Amino acid sequence: MIRTLKSYVQSPADLTFLLGGLLVISMTFSPFLLSVAMWGLAAAALWQTANDLRAEGRAARAGNVLARIFSNFFRNTPLLFLSLLLLIPAASFFWSEDHHFWLERVRVRIPFLVLPLIFSSLPVLSKLQYRRIVYLLLLTLFIISIGVGINFALHAKTIIDDLGHGRPVPVPRHHIRFNLMLATGILASGWLWLKKDPLFQRSWERGLLLGILLLLFAFIHLLSVRSGIAALYLALLFTLARFVLRTRQWKIALIALLFLLISPVAAYYALPSLQERIAYMIWDWQQYQQNAGDNYSDAERWISLKVGLKMWTDNFWIGVGVGDLPSEIQRLVSQMFPAYTHDPRLPHNQFIYILAGSGMLGLIGSLLAFAAPFFGGPHRRFYLFAVFQVMVFLSFMVEYTIETSIGVAWYLFYTLWFRKMALAELDPPPQASQH
Repeated sequence: MIRTLKSYVQSPADLTFLLGGLLVISMTFSPFLLSVAMWGLAAAALWQTANDLRAEGRAARAGNVLARIFSNFFRNTPLLFLSLLLLIPAASFFWSEDHHFWLERVRVRIPFLVLPLIFSSLPVLSKLQYRRIVYLLLLTLFIISIGVGINFALHAKTIIDDLGHGRPVPVPRHHIRFNLMLATGILASGWLWLKKDPLFQRSWERGLLLGILLLLFAFIHLLSVRSGIAALYLALLFTLARFVLRTRQWKIALIALLFLLISPVAAYYALPSLQERIAYMIWDWQQYQQNAGDNYSDAERWISLKVGLKMWTDNFWIGVGVGDLPSEIQRLVSQMFPAYTHDPRLPHNQFIYILAGSGMLGLIGSLLAFAAPFFGGPHRRFYLFAVFQVMVFLSFMVEYTIETSIGVAWYLFYTLWFRKMALAELDPPPQASQH
């Protein structure tokens, strides 16, 4: 097996492709393999850098390799700015009293230094390799969705009843992050279908791909995770606006818009799971209006936002400190909303979360980091990169997305991967591996 793997992995590009595939698969179900894939990419960056040094006639000693990697990183300003998303919460050590929680938050954010550092030295792959990773994402999501669908069919009554009480459809790992990955796969594979990718040239192959996409489009409504559905529809509206601005084909745009308006309505009447989720949402909002909720729910989400904003206004410039967020949330909820004292939640909005923990200075630095990947190359014109950032923005509005390991992996990997992919799609490099 090792001999077979060695014969396939003959270059840093081959290793990058292999580990990118492992990362895409493991993100959905295995934190351990996700870590293996991330650190494996570091080996690919070291290998590529050593090759670059040898090509320049320089010795590929460990010191030279590391110096070149850090040099590449510091010269790549957009990737360098991403490290602010680690440095900002790390700096709050000095005004946080709970250093145990502070360390937990900083540990989750370490990839904001590691992955940009690695990607600054990774090789550019071929167009075919980048696209195969997208298809691997689609295949992975399709297989998992089949399993989740079978489990749903076998336990439909119980799961629908759970949805009516605010509990999600069982999926691997976190249900919200899984739905964001599902929306990512749908949009990326749909783009490739419209591009008439060479991997699916025959009519039956294109029909199969379209069938899988439509199945996953229906499946994301079955799961009834509102943030995932909202991210998908916002991305589709962005896609439609982009299409109109580029082509001026208003008739096609109006038909597509009609489809987007009809789809959620049709899904509501066709899927009991979505009906239960919306009914629960309405009921939960009524509980919030009556100040009568005391469990994890939409009501607590609204409370978390109010309390998060209160923490920020009381500590405008530097926040309460990332380490002290749980204790301050507990204290303020007890004061402001005594009916919600059972396990109050952290602010369910990434921007408010940052304001509460790091203040206005932390938010300014974080916004610079979020904006940085848009600069420094032609990738701004690349559809997959742009539409992914639209989904990220929606996710940030309703969740503290990058405060979990899978959320960090989802945001960072696809931001950096699509950014690299743009180099092959918009300006294919002749030296890329074709394996």
